[in-house]
Amino acid sequence: MTVAAVVYSRNEADLLPPCLAALTGFDEVIVCDMQSTDDTVGVAERAGARVVEVPDARVIEEVRQRGLDAAGTSWVMFVDADEILPPGFSAHVRRMIASADSDGTVAYRLPYANVAFGRPLHSTLVGSAKYSLMSRSGVRFPTPGRAHVPPDFDGPVKDAPPSVPQILHLNFRGAEQTVEKTLRYSPDVAGESSLLTPTGLIRALLRATVFSRVWADGYAGVAVATATVFGRWYAALLRAERAGILGDDLPARELRRLSSASRWQEAAIRSRETVRSVTRRSRRASRRPE
Repeated sequence: MTVAAVVYSRNEADLLPPCLAALTGFDEVIVCDMQSTDDTVGVAERAGARVVEVPDARVIEEVRQRGLDAAGTSWVMFVDADEILPPGFSAHVRRMIASADSDGTVAYRLPYANVAFGRPLHSTLVGSAKYSLMSRSGVRFPTPGRAHVPPDFDGPVKDAPPSVPQILHLNFRGAEQTVEKTLRYSPDVAGESSLLTPTGLIRALLRATVFSRVWADGYAGVAVATATVFGRWYAALLRAERAGILGDDLPARELRRLSSASRWQEAAIRSRETVRSVTRRSRRASRRPE
């Protein structure tokens, strides 16, 4: 069985060199370029890859099928320009393909190790995996494609064996890129309407940034978790706008919660001011000469 590595790119000339350099041991390397205006195509050609021009797309899933069709191999390994395969990864790929011949597997879900702002993440986005290795004859991507939605499988699928190492994913490289990516993927996210209420948003942020222990990854972990919640919030905002409810009042139950919280805060402020006043009087009294 033959296998091609198919890379998708858009204005990523700076990311391609290490990505392509790691694609050793494949029968073919294809770069599907989404109308880049930088030197992405030149970088790919100088590295020996075959360049296939595809339409620009909001998310890669919209043009995945074109890469699948462009390959002349039995299997395809999809790689993004911000991903780097570990040394010798193609040997693992070929062992998985050989195993698939005996049981009819048409796709494997591979593990990924995420990096944010130059820091490897160990407590954030734990268990990241996606279907990246697939048989050309056993899958078909739906039209229109949606972010993070797998293709239609014409057969069984598997997780990669535990011996397969994680693929490095330089997922979040800077603040501006992270926000842009979050907004771009938001239309395909199932945004919960509860995120549009203060209490719902606070609960989501607490779960994402405190109780999940992403803070063990420092500022990078907290930033990624917050961006994820922001993406869900933005998706909910888009849905609410389409539904025409952004001009409505908040639900009665939410208003009762907020009113109660407001009264509690006012009482806490009064108590704090009382304590401060008593403390100031006590200090003044202690400084008076006897």
